[in-house]
Amino acid sequence: MVLCMYEISIIELQLSPKIELRIFVFSGTLFAYNFIKYNSLFLNKFKGSKPASKGVLILSCLSLISSGYFFIFLNSQEQVVVIIASFLFCLYIMPLYQKKINLRNIEGLKIHIVALCWTLVSFILPLINSFDIFNLSIWIFILQRYLWIILAILPFEIFDSQTDSLKLGTIPQSLGVSKTKLLGVLLGLIIILLSFLNSLIFWFAYLLMVVLYVYFLCTTSIHQSSYRNLFWVEAVPFFGLLVLYLC
Repeated sequence: MVLCMYEISIIELQLSPKIELRIFVFSGTLFAYNFIKYNSLFLNKFKGSKPASKGVLILSCLSLISSGYFFIFLNSQEQVVVIIASFLFCLYIMPLYQKKINLRNIEGLKIHIVALCWTLVSFILPLINSFDIFNLSIWIFILQRYLWIILAILPFEIFDSQTDSLKLGTIPQSLGVSKTKLLGVLLGLIIILLSFLNSLIFWFAYLLMVVLYVYFLCTTSIHQSSYRNLFWVEAVPFFGLLVLYLC
């Protein structure tokens, strides 16, 4: 999902792709996701775990080695963006000082930390070498990407609301499921409006993705299979990228 967002940024901003960045984004995201999802297994060194879990450990270690190796080939500006995103990732998962709390557990902050990290990796990272802080259109694109990621996370927030601690203060916990779905529709409309600043091809790609996101969001429930979001919602940027390639 993150790699597809990165590829959309390359096409959207008419940038020259770098294979080192592509591999880094894929392997780095894979390690980060696995470490967050299976951090208890990592901390316990996978003792007594099933063979499949040990396969996750091996894959994660290979991803970490790969991302570390290709990090060397990034220039200083790209490395700074990666370091900032990695710092946020560490604060997201690791306890702060002696308190057993991290950014993920601060009420209402979880979704924004994830959206910020994904925006840094999928948009700022490929753009950083030509970033113009005074270019208003760039900031509009950043806002669009941030809102896009928030919309993509909402179906997961609704599904996880059955197991998330009430202290997290997630959007479904704060607004309720119905209002969260309404918020997602509103975010989708804003994303489509912002896409008018680009070409018709990009507008169609974003329209397709927003329609899919809104559909999965509005039909999401706490009783569905977890694979529904993990496969179909994660695959939405792939369909948007496919439209851009075909057009």
